[in-house]
This record gives sequence, structure tokens and C-alpha cells, in this order.
Amino acid sequence: MSGIGTMRKKCLDSRFGTKAVWHGTHIIEGSVVTPIFNSSTYQLTDDIYDGWEEGAQHTLLYSRVSSLNSEAVAARVATLENAEDGEMFDSGMSAISATLLALLSKGDHMVGCGDMYGGAYGLITEDLPRFGIEATMADIRDPSSYAAAIKPNTKILYVETITNPVLKVCDLEAMAAIAKKNNLIAICDNTFASPWACNPISMGFDLVIHSGSKYLGGHSDLIGGLVVGNKELISEIFSKKITMGGAADPNMCFLLERGIKTLHVRMPAHTQNAAELAKRLNVHPMIESVNHCSLPDYADYQVAQRIIPKGNGMLSYVVKGGNEAALHYLRSLELIFEATSLGGVESLAECPFNTSHMFVPEEVRNELGIVPGFVRMSVGIEDVEDLWDDMDNALESTKTFVNS
Repeated sequence: MSGIGTMRKKCLDSRFGTKAVWHGTHIIEGSVVTPIFNSSTYQLTDDIYDGWEEGAQHTLLYSRVSSLNSEAVAARVATLENAEDGEMFDSGMSAISATLLALLSKGDHMVGCGDMYGGAYGLITEDLPRFGIEATMADIRDPSSYAAAIKPNTKILYVETITNPVLKVCDLEAMAAIAKKNNLIAICDNTFASPWACNPISMGFDLVIHSGSKYLGGHSDLIGGLVVGNKELISEIFSKKITMGGAADPNMCFLLERGIKTLHVRMPAHTQNAAELAKRLNVHPMIESVNHCSLPDYADYQVAQRIIPKGNGMLSYVVKGGNEAALHYLRSLELIFEATSLGGVESLAECPFNTSHMFVPEEVRNELGIVPGFVRMSVGIEDVEDLWDDMDNALESTKTFVNS
């Protein structure tokens, strides 16, 4: 990528933490951080004209397309994911939409999974068919089901590293092999893992998508999205960014660049806290089951050891007593916040049945594993003993509620 700041040569071959802090920084007048460039447009020069004639999307022209701040973030995430190139968007859903609409045309087919992010699921199953694009939903835990769903007109294989909210772990290596064998474009939403925990491109994927609002930003104060990967594919996606909109605000990009700088420091705290809470919940009398990659009895434990060996900060569990008991539990929490989203420094918990999956029929939720009493928790970086005290007290209150 061109135009990404004077630190590129100094940190390009550095380790993850150094890249997270420095890569892509625009040093202006000796600044240690990239300043916020609120300019809506940039001066026209011969270099700009030459750049656009060559189709170079990183030539700065107009902020509805890109800005110095969005370029800084795209460069940073691209290098953290071992990608050739990247584009910044105003939301994760914008990145997903531009990617699929850039690479799929009328008559094409793609394979996804039934329990992917709800916004992506709606786009793939409701909107794309209106344009003559077909999709088949397979089992993300079973690569052979993806292989069986491939048709002569299949063009894309789409997965998530970790699904929401059951936290199934995808065997990315097996999926990438299937895509390569069938000459498909392999796309992975790596939001739930983060580049710190997993690099799908290193496992054979062509493109990686992120919601910057989650672990990358890390402070629950922005909305943004990225797609990184193969340079030629990114160029195609860029063309849809121009026609569909979706450019990222420079102020948001400034916050996101700042958040990424501490990703490698925050993630160990997230994952260690989640593993400890999972272990304690797993033996609690008010809990029916726990989903976390650190538990040896979890269905995806073996796969997780290969794909996300550093662990994960997401946790889900089933409270005994059904949905009413789960809601009572959430509303008995005094430290942990009942809210949607994830990946921030603070712990958040929610019930999917009345948030992310409220419009999904109950029988479908049950089939996916979102049974009555299901709680999804984004574990923050607070002291784990304070988190456990809050959860244990709320579970004790819920026990009284259920038995009353």
C-alpha cells in the first residue's frame, strides 16, 4: 500500500505488538500519532491524476472515498493480518456488503453458514437473491457439508472464525483447502477472534473481514469495518465502495487507530478472564452448559487448539430456568452491563432471544444451540474476582427466583 506514512520501513518486519503500535502512522510535522484530517477533499496534482489513471485506490482525492486517517487504519490491519492490501469502511456490515456485491453477479452461488452474523445472514438470504445470486447454508463445524454444497456456479466460500453466539470454532485450514480445490474465493469474518488470535490469510484465505467496533477498537466508542487480503480482490471491492458509499469518517478512524495500538495488551486479559470464568461456571449448580474454547469438554476444543490457540474473550452459557431466569440473572448483575456488542474493555452480557436473534423462530434458535436460558457474554479486562463475585451473586439471586 502506498502513502501509509514514514514508519512503514521501520516496522514492516517487526513483531505483532510493534506493528500494532506503529504501522501505518502518518508522521506530520514530527507528530507521534496520525493527526485527524477533516478535509473533505485533497489538492489535485499530476501525481493524483496519474494514480487514478492506474487505478490506484490509495491515491488521496476525496474523503468520500478515503482519507489519510482511513489509509492509516487499513494499512495497520492489513499488516496485522499478513494481507497485501485493505480498505476501511464506516461499518462492518458495509464492508461485508461491498465485498459480496463486488465479487458476486447474477447467476453466481455462494456457501455460508446458518448461524453467521445476523446482518450478513439477512443480506445473503434476503437481499442477494433479489439480484439473482443464490446461497446455500452449510454446517460450519462440518467442512464436508461445505464441500457438498458447492455447485458449478459457486464462487465464494464464506465462514466466520468463531460464530455468534454459540461460539463454534471453524476449521479454517480445512475450509481453505476446500476453497482452493474448487477454485473459490475464501472469505473469513475474523471479528470474534481478532488478528492477535488468528490470521486466516496465513491459513489460505483470500479475504478477511473485521468489524472495527469490536476488539480492534476495544472501547465501545466507534462503528467501523475493514476488509483486507488479496490486492486484486481489494481493488474490485474498492470500486463498490465508491458507488455504494461507506467511506469511514476520519474522526472514527483516529479512535480506531488508537484502539489497535493496545490490541496485543488487551487480548491476553480478555482471554484469561474468559477462561477462568468458564472454568468456574462449568461447575456452578445454576449453569446447564458452557461454551468456551478453553474447556476440554467443549465440542470444538480440539479445533480451537489449532485455529485459536491463544484463546478467546467471548463466553456463552445456559442458565437453568429458561429465558425468564436468564433475564433475572442479567438484571441482578451490578457490575457487568446488559448490552449488545462485544470486544470492549468492559464486560457486557445479553440474551440472544430478545436481541440479536429475536426475529429467529424459536425452533431454529434451538436447532442452532440458542436454547432457553442462553446468555452471551463479552468478557472485559476488569479484575476477574470482581466479575466472578458479580456473576455468583446474580446466580444466587436467580436460584431463589427459580425456586420461588
